[in-house]
Amino acid sequence: MNIRNGEPNGEELRARAQGVRADALGQALADLDPELLEWADEFIFGTVWSRPGLAFEDRMLVAITALASQGATTQLRNYLHGALQDGMDPDRIREALVMLVVYVGFPTALNALVVYKEVLDAHERPLAKAGGSPS
Repeated sequence: MNIRNGEPNGEELRARAQGVRADALGQALADLDPELLEWADEFIFGTVWSRPGLAFEDRMLVAITALASQGATTQLRNYLHGALQDGMDPDRIREALVMLVVYVGFPTALNALVVYKEVLDAHERPLAKAGGSPS
């Protein structure tokens, strides 16, 4: 928590956005260059994601659609996992990705939807194994 205002700090927001793999993803950044992790925690999540005006879930949706629009499937996969682990409505994510058909084109949106389906399937798989609802 940010001691000054009781809000989550950048590292905590990054952990929320990236889900259970946040530590490994942070280490991967630091392995490339230690300043990358510092920039992510201090500027990206500590400054930009901490601004007032948008809820965390709205910021996640913006990030997901921006990554999908760029074809950044590795980062998209990470954010999709984080969003689902944080409890974001899967239908809301899917609808945002379907909207990309109009604005960035069918092939880009289709690629994003394939990644989304793979992540959603992986997210739901442990539930079925643990005695959750059948497929």
